[in-house]
Amino acid sequence: MEPSTYDVADSEMCESATMESGCSSEETLSVLRSCDLTTAISRGKASEEMLERCAQEGRIDVRNKEGQTPLMLACLTGLEDVVKFLLANGANPNSNSLMKGNTPLHFACMVEDTVEEEYLSGRCYQPKKWTTIKVSIVKLLLKYGASVQKNLDGWTPACVAAFNMFKDIVDFFLLIDDGSPLEDKITASQILGVSQATLDEPALKDAFNSFRRALDLQEDAGVITGQAETSELALCFSKLSLTEFHTSEEIWSVRSSESAFKAHAFLVGERLFPPSLKQKYLYPSLTHFASLLMFQEDMVEAGFQIFSYTLGLERCGELKLGTVLDHIADKYQDHCVYDGKKAPQPLVRQRARDLLCAYDSVVNNVNVHIDSMSGMCHSLIDSFGDILFAEVFSGFGFDDLKSTLEDVEKLLRVIQGRAFRERQDEYPKMPSVAHKIMKLLLELLDSGRDLIDRSHLLKVKFVLLRVLMSDNASYQDVSCEETPFQDESGGNTLLHFVAYFTYSVEYMECIQDLAQDLALVLLRHGCPLDAVNAGGDTARDLLQHGGLEDQNIHLIQTLVSPPTTVLRLEEAAARVVLRHKINYQDVLPLTLRELVDGGTAELELELLKLLQTNEDSSEDSSEDNSEDSSEDSE
Repeated sequence: MEPSTYDVADSEMCESATMESGCSSEETLSVLRSCDLTTAISRGKASEEMLERCAQEGRIDVRNKEGQTPLMLACLTGLEDVVKFLLANGANPNSNSLMKGNTPLHFACMVEDTVEEEYLSGRCYQPKKWTTIKVSIVKLLLKYGASVQKNLDGWTPACVAAFNMFKDIVDFFLLIDDGSPLEDKITASQILGVSQATLDEPALKDAFNSFRRALDLQEDAGVITGQAETSELALCFSKLSLTEFHTSEEIWSVRSSESAFKAHAFLVGERLFPPSLKQKYLYPSLTHFASLLMFQEDMVEAGFQIFSYTLGLERCGELKLGTVLDHIADKYQDHCVYDGKKAPQPLVRQRARDLLCAYDSVVNNVNVHIDSMSGMCHSLIDSFGDILFAEVFSGFGFDDLKSTLEDVEKLLRVIQGRAFRERQDEYPKMPSVAHKIMKLLLELLDSGRDLIDRSHLLKVKFVLLRVLMSDNASYQDVSCEETPFQDESGGNTLLHFVAYFTYSVEYMECIQDLAQDLALVLLRHGCPLDAVNAGGDTARDLLQHGGLEDQNIHLIQTLVSPPTTVLRLEEAAARVVLRHKINYQDVLPLTLRELVDGGTAELELELLKLLQTNEDSSEDSSEDNSEDSSEDSE
C-alpha cells in the first residue's frame, strides 16, 4: 500500500477535545483516535502507520459519530489499498451504518458528492472514471465474506449502484449467483433505467436496454411489476395518454417517443424510489422535464399539466418551495430576452400566469413554515425578477405586463407580511425583486446585445416603481458574483446599481434619465446612502470614479449625497409612508399621493403613448413595404 501523509491537524483536534472534556481515560482517547481514522480516510489521508496502529489496538471497526466504520468510508472514497488492509486485519464486511443501514457493499456502490444540483437531470459526474476501482472493491468485499443485504430503504447494493449509474457493477450483480431474489435483480435494472433516462442529455439508448432487460427478466419468470394502485402521478400522465409499460412489446412501441419513454421512467422511479430520493432527485427532475415541454407547440398543455402536479408537491412539502417557479422563470427569460423579440405563444403565457397565481395558495399556506419560506425566499424572489424582466422584453402588450406585475405584487405582500409578523429580525436580509431586475438590466447592458430601446427602459422603470411599494429597498447583495462594471463583487445596494448604470456609454442618454429618477425613488424607500460594497465604495464613490462629465451625473451625485438642508415636509412625509409600508391610498391628499406614487400614473400614460406610436410606425412601414412589393410586381 502506498503510504500517504497523515493530517496532523486531526490529531491535534482530538487531543484538544479530550482536554476540554476533562476526561483522560484510555477509552475516551481510543474513541477520539477512531474518529481520527475515519476522518483521515474520508479525506484520503490515512497513513500506513496510522492504520497499523489502529489494527494493533483493536480499533479497526470503531465507528465515527455518524455510525460509519473506517471500512465503509474507504469503500465510499474508493481507497482500494485501505479497503484491502482493513479487511485483511479483521474489519467486518457485513456491518450496517446506523443512519441508513448501508453495508460496506452499499458504500462501494456510491460516489461521494456526485450530485451538485438536487435533481437527476443536473447530475454532471462521470461514473466511468470510478467504475474499475469500484468493481474491484466490490469483488474484494465478496471475497472476504460480504453478504448482499438490503438497507433501510429496501435497496440492495445493486440498486444503489444503479442509482449512481454504475452499469458494470449492476451487470456484475446480475450475473453472479449471490442468492438475491429475481425481483431484486429486476428492480436494479429498472432503477438503472430511471437514472439513465432522466438526465439533461438522457442516455435513452442505454435506458431502453435497461428497461427492456428488466421486462424480459420478469416475462421469463412470469413476474408482473407495476403500480399496486393508481398514483396521482399516474393519473396526471394518463390525462396526457402516457403510462408505465409492462411488456417488452409495449416499450418497443415507444422507443422513438422521448416523452413517452421518460414518463415510463418517472412512473417506475415513483414506485421504486424511497421518499427521500423522490423529494431530492425524482420530483425536481420531473419538474425539469415539464420545463422542456412548455415551449414545444404540441406539448404545452402536457408541460403545464406536470407543473400543476409538482406544484401540489410543493404545497404539501414533498418538493422544495419555488422549484416550479424557478424552472418556468429560467425558460421564460431565455425565450423572451435572449432568443430574440418573438413572444411565447399566448397559451404559454396564460398557463405560466395561472401557476404564478396558484403560488398564492403555497405562500399563504400555514403548513409552509416561515423558516422554510425564508430559506427559499432567494429562489422565489429571483424567479419573480426573471419573469417580470422577461415580460418587459416579450412581444406581449402593456396590459399583459401589468397583470403579471399585479400577481407578483400580491405574492410579495404575502411574503413580506409574513416576514414582518413572524421574522422581523430577518426582514433586513429578505431579498429584493427590484435588486434582481436592476442586476439583470445591468448584465444586459454589458452584454452588447442590441435589445434595449426607450420603451423597454420605461417599462423597467414602471415595474421598479410598482415593485418597490412592497419590496425590501434596503437589501444589500451578499453574493459573490462579479458585477459587469467592476472586479470586486457583492455588497451592492440598489443605489450602487444606479451608479453602475451611468457607466453605460452606449445607452448614455436614456439610461441616465432612468438612473436619475430611480435615485430619488430609492432614497424615499429607504435604500441606505452610506452602504459600502465589497470594493469599499459607496454609490457616490462609484459616480465620482466614473469620470464622466455630464450634468445628469452631477445631479445623481447630489441625490445620493447626505442632505445639506432640512427636507421639505411633503418629502419627509413621503419617505415615512414608503419606508414603513403605510397604506396611503385612501388617506393622503392627491398631491402627496402623487409624490408617494413616484409618478407611476404619468409614466403609464407616457408608455401607452410611446407604444401606440411604435405600433403606428410599424403599421405604416408594413403598408409601405406592401405597396413597394405591389409596384415591383407590376
